[in-house]
Amino acid sequence: MALALAPTPGRATLAEPVEDRLSVAAEQLEVVIEQYNDLREDLRETRTRSAALAEEMVALEGSIETLRTEVSVMAARAYRTGDTGSLGFIGALIGATRGDNLVDPLLLLDRLTREQRRAIGALSESHTRLADARDAAEALLTRQRGQQRQLADRKLRIEREIERLALLPDPDGDRPDEAAPRIPVPVSGAAGKAVRFAYAQLGKHYRWGGEGPDGYDCSGLTAAAWRAAGVRLPHNAARQWGAVTRVSRAARSPGDLVFYYRDIHHVGIYIGAGKIIHAPRSGTRIRVERVDYQPIRGYGRPG
Repeated sequence: MALALAPTPGRATLAEPVEDRLSVAAEQLEVVIEQYNDLREDLRETRTRSAALAEEMVALEGSIETLRTEVSVMAARAYRTGDTGSLGFIGALIGATRGDNLVDPLLLLDRLTREQRRAIGALSESHTRLADARDAAEALLTRQRGQQRQLADRKLRIEREIERLALLPDPDGDRPDEAAPRIPVPVSGAAGKAVRFAYAQLGKHYRWGGEGPDGYDCSGLTAAAWRAAGVRLPHNAARQWGAVTRVSRAARSPGDLVFYYRDIHHVGIYIGAGKIIHAPRSGTRIRVERVDYQPIRGYGRPG
C-alpha cells in the first residue's frame, strides 16, 4: 500500500481560539489513525497470504520427494539394463534443486521413454514452482517488515499527537447527559443488532486503533457493531466505504454507515431521527451526534 503523507501537526496558530486549535489537531490525528488502521489491514492480508504460501510450499516439497523417488527408480532400472546414457541424465535430475538446473528436455527425447519424460517434466515443473514460491515468500516477508517499520513510526506520531491534544482543554467534553439516550427508531434484523451494539458502547472512551471491548476508534466501533450482526468489515473508514452498498440520504435507515470528509477518515452508524453514534476523537467518549455535524461524503449499507 502506498502511504499518504500525514498532515503536519500544529497547523493552527496560537492566536486562534483553543476550540479551533483542538478541532484542527483532532482532525489531523484522526487522519493519521485511519492511515494506521489501513496499514494494519494490509498487514493482516500479508500474513494471510504468507500462511497460505507456506502451506503450498509444504505440499510442493512432498510432491518433489515423490517425484524424486520415481526418478530414482528409473535410475536403478537404467543401471540394471546398462543404459549408461540415461543413467547420467537421470543422476543429474536427482541432484537438481530447481527447474533451471535440470537437463534440457530436448536432449532426453532420444534416451528416455514417454513415461520417464513425463515424470521428469513434472519434477522440473515442481522445482520451478517451489523456487518461485520461496521467492514470493521472501518478497512478502520484506514487504511486511517494511510495513511494520512504517506502523511503528505511525504509532509514535499518533502517541505524540495524543499527548499534545491532552494539553488542550476540550470545551466539547464527554457529554455525560447523552450516555444513555433512548433508541429513536425501533430496528429489527441485522441492522437492529448493529444499532443495539452501538448503543451498548455509549460512554466508553475513544481509543485509537481500538477494537473493543473497552474502547474504540471510529471505524473500530462500526466494524464491531456490524460484526455483532454477523457482517465482517475492515477496520478502516475508507475500506468500509469500499465494502458497503451505497445508499442515498433519502434512503438511509438505522444501521447504515455515514462517512465523512472527502478523503473518508471518519465514520459513524446511523440510528435514525437524524442522529449517529460514533467515536469522535481522542479525549472523548462514544456518543450520539447529529448526522451532519461534519461534511458527509456518503452513506453505505453493510451486508
